[in-house]
Amino acid sequence: MDEYYYLMHKDTVCGVLKIDTESGTLSNFRSNRPDYMPFFGHGSKAQMQIWWKNRAVPGSRKDMAEIFHQAGCTTPSEYLVKNLGLSLTDSYWICPNGSRMKWKDINLYRHILIKKPFVPYHNASSFDPNASLGGQMEKYWDLSGDIPVLVKKSPLYHGQQAVNEAFATLLHSKQKTDIPYVSYTVQKSPDDGIYCSVCPAFTSEKYEFISAYEMVSSELKPNHKSMYDHFIDVCVLHGLAREQVQRFLDYQTLTDFVLSNTDEHLMNFGILRNTDTMDLTGPSPIFDTGNSMFYTDDDNVTPYTRSELLEQKITGIHDREERMLEHVKYKNVVNTSRLPSVQTVKDFYMQYGLDPSRAAFLAQNYGTKCEMLGEFQHGLKISIFLEKRKGQSQKHPRG
Repeated sequence: MDEYYYLMHKDTVCGVLKIDTESGTLSNFRSNRPDYMPFFGHGSKAQMQIWWKNRAVPGSRKDMAEIFHQAGCTTPSEYLVKNLGLSLTDSYWICPNGSRMKWKDINLYRHILIKKPFVPYHNASSFDPNASLGGQMEKYWDLSGDIPVLVKKSPLYHGQQAVNEAFATLLHSKQKTDIPYVSYTVQKSPDDGIYCSVCPAFTSEKYEFISAYEMVSSELKPNHKSMYDHFIDVCVLHGLAREQVQRFLDYQTLTDFVLSNTDEHLMNFGILRNTDTMDLTGPSPIFDTGNSMFYTDDDNVTPYTRSELLEQKITGIHDREERMLEHVKYKNVVNTSRLPSVQTVKDFYMQYGLDPSRAAFLAQNYGTKCEMLGEFQHGLKISIFLEKRKGQSQKHPRG
């Protein structure tokens, strides 16, 4: 059975959604205020369905299965509807047709700050901000303080995904850059001793996150443009300075290269927007670099050759790092003299319990990537870069 909900941005009715109450899926929508709608009002029905689906917790998350069951829900989207689509990353929510609820009644940030419980719709015990917390890793919002804190559990690969995020924080901090980034720390879960990466929310009641996916999907990409450049163009179209966005994207690309981050997809970076004026304020902080530093190569201790490093697949605008480097304009936005040393990397990972041989494997691969970045910054063309790595592979075969 379908029901109608108003798609709200704070107290602005920006559209009407038709939602199947049994599955929680969005079957149709109508825009009332395009300037407040997702995709800047340019989203098609298919795009809005993806937007709504992506807003829900992935169904594969084992940590949410019991919560769904207790709430009487069978799908993540149904649970999202029960929690009115509320999120701690933006100010969108859905208001049931006929309801007199206002933003002040359900604003998660306001209730977190004043520590005041409130009676939610659908007779749930409380609204759950985790209903809209995406990603495959088990995670939750710690709401015990004045600022929401994201806790991501890392039970696999000796907890390396959590440690990777802390190492990325160290790398960014040493750069002394004006590029924004999220600061992660590593903690052990008090329940099971599993490593967790912990960070404060970079969104608030005043600033919300818009993913790069939503940005690039809001405008038709010209055939001759890369997705990298298209993202920059859309940001400029909505008021950001081209140099600011280019420097941010170049810095992210180069640090991802050094960290061998394989998770560079369009939901993992984006822009911040003022929720009152709806003006873009700048790139969001760099976040979510846990899938880096060869975390899945659990048993490998033999460092990779240059050729093998460049053959690592990534999930992003391109599937190869060398293709990403082709778009970089500000090659020196990363200061190679301020990158952590190979010994620092080895010591960093060993302090979190990694075997010395495994830590050395990570550190040596990282050192090779730093050397390659330095060569790239000194004008080595991509074609020459590829020839050099082929020669390196022949001289140092795996064995």
